[in-house]
Amino acid sequence: MTNPWMIGEVLAYQPGVLNVIVKDLLDVEGLPTTRGSRLVSRSAKPARCDSSAVARLRASGAHVRGKANLVEFAFGTHGFNPWFGTPVNPRSPDLIPGGSSSGSAVAVALGEVEVGIGTDTGGSVRIPAACCGVLGLKPTHGLIDDLGCAPLAPSLDTIGVLARNLAELTAGFEGIGGTIEGGQASWVGQVLSGNAEFDAVVAQILSRIDLPVRMILEFEIDPLWRDGTTVLVAEAYAQLRGYLAEAHRLDPRGVARLQSGREVGEVAYREAHTRQRIAHQRAMELLEMGEGIVALPTVAQPVPALSSLDFSSLNRLTLPFNYLGFPALALPVDVAPPGLQGRGVGGVVPFSLQLVAVDRRESQLLALAARIYDAFPMLTGLGQTTG
Repeated sequence: MTNPWMIGEVLAYQPGVLNVIVKDLLDVEGLPTTRGSRLVSRSAKPARCDSSAVARLRASGAHVRGKANLVEFAFGTHGFNPWFGTPVNPRSPDLIPGGSSSGSAVAVALGEVEVGIGTDTGGSVRIPAACCGVLGLKPTHGLIDDLGCAPLAPSLDTIGVLARNLAELTAGFEGIGGTIEGGQASWVGQVLSGNAEFDAVVAQILSRIDLPVRMILEFEIDPLWRDGTTVLVAEAYAQLRGYLAEAHRLDPRGVARLQSGREVGEVAYREAHTRQRIAHQRAMELLEMGEGIVALPTVAQPVPALSSLDFSSLNRLTLPFNYLGFPALALPVDVAPPGLQGRGVGGVVPFSLQLVAVDRRESQLLALAARIYDAFPMLTGLGQTTG
């Protein structure tokens, strides 16, 4: 396959408009929705109409080029797809592209489109953004209409946007139904990742912006990650268990993880949901109901090589914010020591900073990102291009 970032044929690029690629989890009129699965693709019929997000994009004047590749059923952080090919990370071909929205991130990084539409259940927009050195926005849970988007874990699923600069990211976000209501945070709080070298880079970035900075020691990532994982695998199993009857036709990487959802009991699932509501309120209070923004790495480890075997902790810093439902933004910043976040045979991956706000404060994330890009050198072809 010459273009493993795509599934099926794509329309020609159109200069002068917003070119978009859509993760093959969302319906696009006239095209089958395969969910990245050869099993599904055998019987998938062309969609009769666009999903709500795609319909909004078209109404805004965007040009939809076609469907983007993904991890089968969007259930994985690595980016591999044995059926349609694994998208090649433009930063270095020996590093994973990240998933599950791998094709969307790669197409954006290559300049094939201005905007990639993905989904983010545990980091599936932000992780490939971090791996490929682009921006990725996960909006507030429930903000974007998901009609016509195949579910994975409905309590966590969110349609998101990838782009190379803030202007195009904003255009894509507004195109799928997001709103920029203005307003800026009063302060930013650093949450420690557990990796001192990565945390030092976050501190360096925050020291250069004109905004009060705090350390939020009360924010406990790991309990949120564990409960988020419980919800994710339990709901994914509920959605996809019917496919296990033909497990031999599925990607083995996903089958084992999917089967783990069978082991989550109803009591454990309900308790995780109960703690979700409590954790949301607690996080709202820590951020003073919208006065503050959280800053931490998107991933606090080097981007893994394609030969790696363990990707289990790649979503440790992203899934907690799906669990809380908060909007989160991954943005590349050209500040860390070369190769800190990943060095492959073809180059290095820029440091990816994650910013998190409370519900419906996406505008705060974009405003702070603009401040950061004012304070640090732009990445070639990746920084803010217009206001």
